[in-house]
Amino acid sequence: MAIKILICFGLALLSGRLWASEIGVYAPEEAPYQFLDSSSGQAAGFAVEVVQLVLNELGSKAAIKLRPWPRIECCVLAQPNNLIFTVYRNQETELDYRWVGPLVPFKIIVYRLKSRQAVQANSVSELGKYRIGVTAQGGRFRYLSKQGLAANLDIANNDESNIRKFFHGRFDLLPEDPTMLLYSTQRFGLDFSQVEKLFELTDLAGEGYLAFTLGTEDALVSQFTRALEKVKSGSTYRDLLLKYGL
Repeated sequence: MAIKILICFGLALLSGRLWASEIGVYAPEEAPYQFLDSSSGQAAGFAVEVVQLVLNELGSKAAIKLRPWPRIECCVLAQPNNLIFTVYRNQETELDYRWVGPLVPFKIIVYRLKSRQAVQANSVSELGKYRIGVTAQGGRFRYLSKQGLAANLDIANNDESNIRKFFHGRFDLLPEDPTMLLYSTQRFGLDFSQVEKLFELTDLAGEGYLAFTLGTEDALVSQFTRALEKVKSGSTYRDLLLKYGL
C-alpha cells in the first residue's frame, strides 16, 4: 500500500512538472515590473525575476515572452495553460482569469503636467472635456470606456509610447501607477517633477497578479500558487524588493 501511495505521489509530481514545462508565459511591457532590457534584448524587471524564480522552482523551461497587450488579448487569453502577468485584479477582471497570487500592489493616479494648470479634474465625472492617454485594450481603457469616455481616449500601443506622448503634450491627462511612472521617467530621461497628481481612480486600486488563462486545470494553478508562496517567503524575493525600490 505504501509503495502504491509513493508511486501515485511520484506520478502526480511528474505530471505537474510536465504541465509546468508545457505552459506559455506572457506579459505586456510595464516597467519596472516587466520590460525589454535594451542592452541584453531579454525580458527584465521585478515581476520577470519573480516569475523566473517560480518557473525555476517547478523545473519549467518556459520562456517569458513580452507582447503588446492587444496581442495577448486576441491570441493568448482564449487558450488554457497560458500564464500572464502582471494582471490587475479588481472588480473589472475578477472572473477573467485563474488567479495564482499577488506580485505587486498598485493604484492608478490621474496626472497632469504642471504646465497645464487649466486642466482641472477631481473625479471621473469631470474628465469628459479632456483627452486621456491609455494603452490599447488595457484595464484603464476598459474602465474609462465603460464610464462613457471612449471618445476622449488617446490610445497608445504600450506604456512607453503613452508616457512620452503625455510629456510632449499630446493629451491632457495620464492615468498611471505612480511607481511605474516614476521608474519610466527615469528610464526614458524625462523629468518626473513636471507631473502633478489630481486624484486617484479608486475603482482600479488592487494588486498586480500572476494568473492563468481560463480553462487551466486546478492542479496546475495550485502548483504555481504554492511555488509563488515559497518564492515570496525567501530572502531572494526580499532582495528583489530592495533592488527595485518596492
